[in-house]
Amino acid sequence: MTKQVIGIHLICRNNLNVEDFSNGYFYSGYWKIAERRAKTAQYLALHESKAEQSYKQGLTEDWELFKERPGRIRFHVKTTNTPYEWVGGGSGEKGYYWSGE
Repeated sequence: MTKQVIGIHLICRNNLNVEDFSNGYFYSGYWKIAERRAKTAQYLALHESKAEQSYKQGLTEDWELFKERPGRIRFHVKTTNTPYEWVGGGSGEKGYYWSGE
């Protein structure tokens, strides 16, 4: 079976470009993430740093190509309360939690 991205962890300092709604949902801001990764992601977690738990997280309800920033994706997320530890290797601003991990 091919591995798929289950969760996406992002370094997003100070809620940069995050849009909160009063109904328990938020937009993630816009990120350079491949569409094939966005399609399978079940949750999204925003972190100030890799050493800290997520400060905002939730279930990905939908995503869209962000027209104002070509090549970028914005997630529509239903907020959940339980923070996540950082997941994912590498030195960049993104970490992926893969199926089978």
